[in-house]
Amino acid sequence: MTTSSYARRQLNPFAAVLQVFETEVARAFSANGVVWRIQTLANRPDHTWRSDTGTAPVQQFFNWGLWSLQRGMHEVSANPILDIGFMSDAAEQLVGLLRQETDRLPFELRDHFECWACDQDGNPVALLDSAITGEEMEKIPDHPWCGTASDGPAFQSPSLAGAQAVSVGMAPRAHAGYLERQVNRYAPLPTWFRRNPNGSGTGVLGEQQLPAGAFPETGLREDWDDPLTAAVVQDYLHWSAPLLLTLPHLSDARRERLERAAVARASLVADLHRLLPAVINPQLIEQARVEARLRRSQ
Repeated sequence: MTTSSYARRQLNPFAAVLQVFETEVARAFSANGVVWRIQTLANRPDHTWRSDTGTAPVQQFFNWGLWSLQRGMHEVSANPILDIGFMSDAAEQLVGLLRQETDRLPFELRDHFECWACDQDGNPVALLDSAITGEEMEKIPDHPWCGTASDGPAFQSPSLAGAQAVSVGMAPRAHAGYLERQVNRYAPLPTWFRRNPNGSGTGVLGEQQLPAGAFPETGLREDWDDPLTAAVVQDYLHWSAPLLLTLPHLSDARRERLERAAVARASLVADLHRLLPAVINPQLIEQARVEARLRRSQ
């Protein structure tokens, strides 16, 4: 059976480097390399029990359940109007093949098309979206850059909290909202690029060519004319460090700085350590994992 394994980013906000494993009839996704969401192909319900109209059944992916090495298949949500036998066989076959692939994590990043929020000069400022194929780029994202999910952990910027001249309120997303407004005012132009193997970028809808250094490796520009915005960006990168460490193309110097910042969120480091493509200071990462285990045992 043909299989495919790869990774792609979950963006806006950046939430994970999602690991993907596929067969012809099933697929699995994981944000941590441990728990995988399984989906299988099945005929759409409107073709399942109706009389034959001469049209071919329409197939799509449906959620089947979760799988992990520790718990096996669980939380199965089998819909009786679907072909449960086929879906179960497809899921079990995929899991059998996936077991042999988990030692290769993380998989290779494949979403080489990137949509950046650019400034008036066309320079990339913040990463909005990514795509694997040209078909996924049918439209420009109509949503501005977003730093954190509305239902996720609240980003707090020490620099912003200490700025007496700026009041952002006490709402959970107040600091994230401030950073988002700054970025989106400065970078109003979404532009698709194809990233080349050497890191350079080619504009998809024009002849624009940018060197690798024009694209912020963390997905967010760091050089800002406004000192407070620059400080808040650094706070945000430190807060996002465990997630950013799952990116494969960081320089060693950048990765080392992020590792030092990441230990402040030890539990997230522990959750994601299987997906780190490289580690500069293994002792530091292990220290964070031990701290996370101690906290969870209390």
